[in-house]
Amino acid sequence: MPWFRVVKPHLDIREGRLDESVFAANLAEVALGTGREIYANPILFFEKTFFTAGLKTIAKTVIKGLNGQEEAENRVMSLQTGFGGGKTHTLISLFHLAKLGKNAVGSDSVKKLIEATGDPEFETANIAVFTNTTNDPANGRTTADDTHIQTIWGELAFQLGGQAAFEIIRKNDEQMISPAGLFKKVLETAKPALILIDELADYCVKASARKVGGSTLSDQTVSFMQELTQAVADTNHCVLLITLPASVQEVGNTAQAHQILSSLESRVRRIGADTKPVADEEIYEVIRRRLFEDIGDAAQIEAVASKYMQIFQENWMEMPTHATQAAYKEKIKKSYPFHPELIDVFRIRWASNHDFQRTRGVLRLLAAIISDLWKRQNNLVGAHLLIDAGDVNFTNLDALSGQLKRLYGNGFDAVITADVSGSTSNSFKIDQSKSQYGDYCLAEGISSVILINSFGTDGANRGVSVKDIKLNLLEPDGFNHNSINGALDELEAAGYYIYYAQSGQGKRYWYHTKPNINILINQVRNNVSPTDCEAEILKRIAEKARNVQPFNVLIHPTRDVPEQQKLTLIILNPQFHADENAVEKNTQKYIEQIATKKGSSERIYRNTMLFLGVNNHSLTILMNSVKEYLACQKISSDYNSQLERDQKEDLRKKIEEAGKQVETALVNAYSTVLKYSVKNGLQSLSVKQFRETLDAQINYNVLDALKTEEWLLDKIGLGTLRTNNLLPTFEKSVKVKDVYEASIRFDDKPMITNAEAVKASLIKYCFEGQICIAAGDGKEFTKYYLDENVPFLDVGDSNYWLLDKSLKPAPAPIETQGAILPISSTFPTDGSEPPTAPLLVDGTVKEFDAIKISGSVPLERYTEWFNYFITPFAMNGNKVEIEVSFKIKATESSSLTEAKQQYKSAKEAAKQLGLRFDEKIK
Repeated sequence: MPWFRVVKPHLDIREGRLDESVFAANLAEVALGTGREIYANPILFFEKTFFTAGLKTIAKTVIKGLNGQEEAENRVMSLQTGFGGGKTHTLISLFHLAKLGKNAVGSDSVKKLIEATGDPEFETANIAVFTNTTNDPANGRTTADDTHIQTIWGELAFQLGGQAAFEIIRKNDEQMISPAGLFKKVLETAKPALILIDELADYCVKASARKVGGSTLSDQTVSFMQELTQAVADTNHCVLLITLPASVQEVGNTAQAHQILSSLESRVRRIGADTKPVADEEIYEVIRRRLFEDIGDAAQIEAVASKYMQIFQENWMEMPTHATQAAYKEKIKKSYPFHPELIDVFRIRWASNHDFQRTRGVLRLLAAIISDLWKRQNNLVGAHLLIDAGDVNFTNLDALSGQLKRLYGNGFDAVITADVSGSTSNSFKIDQSKSQYGDYCLAEGISSVILINSFGTDGANRGVSVKDIKLNLLEPDGFNHNSINGALDELEAAGYYIYYAQSGQGKRYWYHTKPNINILINQVRNNVSPTDCEAEILKRIAEKARNVQPFNVLIHPTRDVPEQQKLTLIILNPQFHADENAVEKNTQKYIEQIATKKGSSERIYRNTMLFLGVNNHSLTILMNSVKEYLACQKISSDYNSQLERDQKEDLRKKIEEAGKQVETALVNAYSTVLKYSVKNGLQSLSVKQFRETLDAQINYNVLDALKTEEWLLDKIGLGTLRTNNLLPTFEKSVKVKDVYEASIRFDDKPMITNAEAVKASLIKYCFEGQICIAAGDGKEFTKYYLDENVPFLDVGDSNYWLLDKSLKPAPAPIETQGAILPISSTFPTDGSEPPTAPLLVDGTVKEFDAIKISGSVPLERYTEWFNYFITPFAMNGNKVEIEVSFKIKATESSSLTEAKQQYKSAKEAAKQLGLRFDEKIK
């Protein structure tokens, strides 16, 4: 059940009549009876006060002291806590408690406090209150009966005992000289007496400007603290409580302020100085008591906490460790209906700013958030079991955005408007673009979490981690945590003021008033033309094409493409769109022209060309990615000198990321393979699997897809040869070259990967005894091969023929001194033993220690070394030693220099293999 169906905020919050100043407690106004009713009325005040352990401890000491039960050293106390740490609220509590005296015993609103302090034994106490605003250091103040008071000792005496007490130290007040031994007389006339002094350090800083003889009013005031503390310690039924700031920054970070604070600390007995009015774990209850009339049933709170813990533990790898432990469940229960992280970000991070009031400030901001959500409860989407940082809408919260600007600068106005909240913000636009974000206002929620957490940390812990963002936003039955990752990626790309850095636990995000590089990128993007993008795409394709191995690659050639006898992949200009089921007419016309014509003449080799085109959907992404990359590059070249160091680093990251995105988009876009045949027209094939780069995509995924769909064959079957009348008969022999050319000429047949596909297939059928291969002119043959390998077969050589195997002549006998030996040229390549070797006349077999084959072989036939010499012997168990000798020469079209990558790679490979690497310098 949503929190707004369970809890009940106070009336002023529900009705939107929230006066933020209601949280600004003023002790001086309460003492004068002019404060707001919530503070001035003791019954109402105590009803909305949570009695913390610290308040109970202090109040117990005060009551016992006023009852005359405390020793001297316990009747002087100082509170030294951070700004907004509950000091003023504590002082007001003590004021009302001492004022009520015995009447406090019968009050239900004070009952729990009295149980801790014990019963007051006095009717009412005389109370003197002095704050920074009580008495002006320059002018003093004039009472209703025209008594002019200029000092703190005059003020305390007058408040405790009226005119009679004031007369005791009148001269000291008039001359502004601290009394010596006189103030005990004042206390004796006024006990039981409670003295509350707040913000004294601030008063002294101002009083230092007023000269008093050779000193200042500030010096005299500091000196008086010694007199006062001693007087209280010596007078029973009297209690003194002084508050001091926890740090000099709260007074004024100057040498003079530091000296004043140090002097006050040395004069005041710091008994109870470590007492915290509001302990860390108590602030949750303080907040709930002040903001809500009713927080609902304990069972309901337990159920909510259990649901959150379940989702945190199910997604434990995505959560900070502490959020999956049992203690965090208790924290949820204590902070309900708030998410603990929302309270803690104000209580810890924002409170690190000395101008932020730790308790009062948190109350003010949370009250504003509740009030806004209460108004919008019927329009909220999602479970909303807790109020979290993602619910914060800065556009509606002047209190929060105003506090943010006061603490951290007016520049955050632009941050909120541009990136975080409102219909013009980038977060709003991201949410509108995708329903999985917009349904939960996810990007705006993420931005709110990031902005709120952008303060109070620095260095490696700056901002908020992805895990902490998920902890703030994940809720039962809500969106998948992966949606946060996606929205963060889009915020990185679109945000003008968002920053991030890699840490040991992943990325951390924050907002800054200084624009990031995105604003400049967006401005420059508008000047990047489609022509610029196409040129960059073609340039990248050309770079990747150098690494493509299975194909000869042509990039956006003219229509007059020369004959291609090798397998060729033509990569189209991005202007030519080709979806799998819809190829544009201009693309069809372009492909048909190249596939069938060579200039104005008919193309002969029509079964060697494939085309790679872009699909429409992915092209848009590709063009945008390229535009982003080119904009970054232009900024780097044109604006580099104007950028600050962190902006340069941001730009470097952007260029790197944009480059990767272009590579990915290029692969995804060029995913349609096309081929044209007269018989079947234009056919298309969509590649569904993707590699990181275009060259890897072509070398592996495109090649695999073509083979899977049997568009491309790496061998030719006997059935294919038979169907196409390419098998020899007794009456008709077939030229090997014709078999090869048929495979690359006629586009109604599957394509072959290369000439090796024909060669390997024919050798296989010859070795298996299916066909005979012979060398000759077609009429007379000098060599026949059957049941054996064909060494150095060249399918482009017109001297090789396919013959019916019956046409192979019987082997001629060889006479050797009367013995006839058969000749066998069979040499299996599978590692099996060759047929029985011929015997010598004496019946023995000639045996060799080793054989060595050497000579020059054309580059295109280098693989035959392995087929005929290395593999057969190695598989038979012989020891094969390879002596390598390559000689690579420069040509007119390709020079050899040490700057070339091929040279560097070859030299490194030789080094690692232990080979010599000799160079002949021109």
